Amino acid sequence: MIGEILFLTGSACAIAAVLVLRFSWARPLRSRPLNTAGWFLIAVSIAAGWSFAGAWGVTVMLLWMTMAAFFILAFAAWKSPPARRKPSNRRAGMLPESGEPLRLGRRFITFFLVALAAMVSSVALAIATRWIALIADASDANANVLALFAAPLGWTILAFLILMSDSRKRQLAILAVPVAAAIPAFITGSPL
Repeated sequence: MIGEILFLTGSACAIAAVLVLRFSWARPLRSRPLNTAGWFLIAVSIAAGWSFAGAWGVTVMLLWMTMAAFFILAFAAWKSPPARRKPSNRRAGMLPESGEPLRLGRRFITFFLVALAAMVSSVALAIATRWIALIADASDANANVLALFAAPLGWTILAFLILMSDSRKRQLAILAVPVAAAIPAFITGSPL
């Protein structure tokens, strides 16, 4: 009985939180009391979900919030009038204008750094993560899971940092940090 009450309370608070925050953010001036109430309802929803079923309960509450936000935004998009002006014809500089050099060398180096070098660097980060986990007395299975988690996450972050950097030296330094972190793992002979 208590579980059902927690589930219903958390679900209602999750949906109400999204409604309150949408109402608050749609006003010309945001209301601090409404914002506080919306975030408080989110906290209550998460606490109720955790009390109901732990991490699974929190996930269900977050799904309720996501679903409520989806329906609110879909309704707002459906009700909004069509744009009166044409979309911008600006280009993001992906291709050069006619007569400009293609800079294929620079583009190839950037692709190489993001696709291959960042992948190698993220694998080095995964090896360092596994090594640190084993030093911290984690089991082999837990250390492997941490390494498998670190590799794609590291690759994503490294790719973002490389693409946002305008200096090749900085890009190479970004790639070198995870590789340097993996050197102790290779020296001790326990990366695999």
